[in-house]
Amino acid sequence: MGYTHGEKWTDELIEERIMNIVNKQELTTFPTHSQMVSFYGNRGLAVKVSKTGGTRKWAKRLSLPLKSCESEFGNDYELLAIRLIKENLGFHCLKTKPRYPYDILVDDNIKIDNCNAYANSFNLEKTEPTCDIYILFCLNLDSQITKTLIIPSCVLSGQTQVGVGSVSKYDKYIDNWILLKQYSEFYKRLIG
Repeated sequence: MGYTHGEKWTDELIEERIMNIVNKQELTTFPTHSQMVSFYGNRGLAVKVSKTGGTRKWAKRLSLPLKSCESEFGNDYELLAIRLIKENLGFHCLKTKPRYPYDILVDDNIKIDNCNAYANSFNLEKTEPTCDIYILFCLNLDSQITKTLIIPSCVLSGQTQVGVGSVSKYDKYIDNWILLKQYSEFYKRLIG
């Protein structure tokens, strides 16, 4: 599996190190990457977990629930977006790794940023989009989707926050899955 910090990492060693944190800190959930770094004083274990299948794989393998956090919450909606894209259009989707400038690559060309928010106030984080399309899941306080917006990124360029009311100027983008088909056709024409 390779070496880091002078150690040969094996699956058994990764399991041992994870369970050491869980037992010593009396955790009831899989440790976060920051907990791993804090506990061991280096990124070795966190890097190995990421490179050998990720948090979900190791949590499942060790029968540990994941800690509820914003990134896991967002991940659930990225997986939902992928499922909906496949159901509505049949396109191949690739979920990108953390820290990518976008969340999903669709049909080998279309870059998607996925956002979900209670009270429908979305933090886009960047004034200049790094994606082609935003998929915004508007949620009520029970985490039920009230509407799904598929918006071209150029419409939101220059904005870092987007507010969506119960009636909104963005409602014309509700369930606008055809937009992905149009982008796909555009890219195919470019490639020739």
